[in-house]
Amino acid sequence: MLTIVMCDDDIGFLQQLYDRTEEIMQKLGIEYSIKEFDNGRETVAYCRENGADMILADIDMPDKSGFEAIRELQEQQPEVPVIFVSSHEELAYQSFRYNPFQFVSKSEPERLEAVLTTLVKRMGRSRESMIRIETDGGMVDINADRIMYLQSDRNYIIGYDEDEIEVIRFRGILKNVYDALSGAGFIYTHKRYVINCRFIRRFERKKVILDSGKEISGTRNTEMIDEAQRVYGSFMRRRRW
Repeated sequence: MLTIVMCDDDIGFLQQLYDRTEEIMQKLGIEYSIKEFDNGRETVAYCRENGADMILADIDMPDKSGFEAIRELQEQQPEVPVIFVSSHEELAYQSFRYNPFQFVSKSEPERLEAVLTTLVKRMGRSRESMIRIETDGGMVDINADRIMYLQSDRNYIIGYDEDEIEVIRFRGILKNVYDALSGAGFIYTHKRYVINCRFIRRFERKKVILDSGKEISGTRNTEMIDEAQRVYGSFMRRRRW
């Protein structure tokens, strides 16, 4: 089930966008749910609480622009694909700073089918790697193929990729995040770190060495280390099969 969120303060166009998107999804044979909003504020509130699989957003809106809404959402859900649908073609270049999947002009609505079809196909290839978890700040999508480890920093949790670049940040408790991710190949070896087994080069009781060369010290808690080794061993056995 794809959750599609769309936002436009032009109610008439919003209905047209809904009808066209519904028609395309039915043609593709995709199960979907569409949530409509006529302002950026409610769009942000809904996505933070419930998450979204894709967002279609207008840019020029009175209470909160599409750019402002997407910027806020990307702080928590940077992986969610965004399609800007706007009559302001002069803003197409400016929209690139928000890394949208595509910009569609309202004067060319026929392009929407090709854009959505391409996006749905791409999402079908990557959805298995996305893990949606509930955190203190709402729903967050974790990309198991991209995030190498998660590190707690006071009230926040930061996710890093294999190049040690921050790719996600959200509010939460690390132990709760681990409980949601342990079945997906993540281990908890230190009170400040949850590590993705896919990026482990070597696992020792006193430290874990990642593919990037980063070393993460192990905890002195033997029960935690035993649990981590069990989860890691189970993950590696499944991977070999």
